Amino acid sequence: MIWSTQWPFITSLFFLSHASFGQTMTHDATPLEIQHAKEINQALRANAPKSPQVRDYIPTPDDAPFAYVLMSGSDRGHAEVLKLREAIARNLPQGVKLVLLTRRSQAAGLRAKYEHWISPDRLIIAADDDPSNSNGFWARDAFPVPVWNSDSRESSLVSLNYYRPFNSSKTIADSVAAKSSAFGQVFVGGNILADEDGNCFSVNSYRLFDLNADEIQSFFGCRSVTLLDHLAGLGDVDEVIKPIAGHRMLTNNETYKRLLEAQNYGVIMLPQIPGSYRTYINSLIVNDTVFMPAYGVPSDAKATEVYESLGFKVIPIRSNDLSDSMHGSIHCQTMAYPPMPQDVLLRALGVSEVSR
Repeated sequence: MIWSTQWPFITSLFFLSHASFGQTMTHDATPLEIQHAKEINQALRANAPKSPQVRDYIPTPDDAPFAYVLMSGSDRGHAEVLKLREAIARNLPQGVKLVLLTRRSQAAGLRAKYEHWISPDRLIIAADDDPSNSNGFWARDAFPVPVWNSDSRESSLVSLNYYRPFNSSKTIADSVAAKSSAFGQVFVGGNILADEDGNCFSVNSYRLFDLNADEIQSFFGCRSVTLLDHLAGLGDVDEVIKPIAGHRMLTNNETYKRLLEAQNYGVIMLPQIPGSYRTYINSLIVNDTVFMPAYGVPSDAKATEVYESLGFKVIPIRSNDLSDSMHGSIHCQTMAYPPMPQDVLLRALGVSEVSR
């Protein structure tokens, strides 16, 4: 398989870059990471179907009713990351559980810290014995994408491979096979969003790693795929648009606004912060609550007002250095999953709960 022949080189490449960057490693991929991710995708394409495959699922929309929020337990000693994690733990809506991925040796200390912020019955500390799985700092990219049956809303997961080693995703193929799908291609979860009808959007940036619209449609069961021009940010769609219920779309870019209106979306504008990676779009919606990046600038109030006008409770979380240093903001560092049995979810993620 192409995974077994290509991935070890990327693994060694990752550890080299990790040693070089240490805690300053950014959300951006290095040129070598991009090159080898593209090589994997191009090689797999040779044996892939030539047209999109019909699936019995569509991607879960970003404002679906969620039951779990997942984050890495690591804050990398970064003050804004720790405050981000604390704010989410303290303000998760009732009924939603927090899943933290960590190394088994760090589980007890992590539990002790987080139980100050969220009740123990809503906290799941998940771990396995593979040290590479602590690399899931950008949970949106590393963990499987939730999908659901378009009629029954029964949830399952779709896993592609992160461009850095992250073996929890690989175990999907061997666990709850009827409830999950795994593909060998390299992709990042921050570059796929869908509306309530399963129409998908990605930014046509390097972060597609040479995948095309037909392949995205095949993997995620999209009813259609729109590839947006890369006009701002790192190149992920969760920086620039956010579909919400009622065939509406949030964006911060006038070009995207015109394109989306031509597709009959009701477009709602959020403030743009020109010349930076700062964006109010990179928020996490959990039921009636929005965890929104904030920057200590006047436009924070306008962005809050927009989300509140849509009926959301807004929790602003400072993301100045996270955004400026390409460490990924709130949506990048979290993954949300709809209701499903807890044991099924953990098996699908390739981890197990660490007992109290």
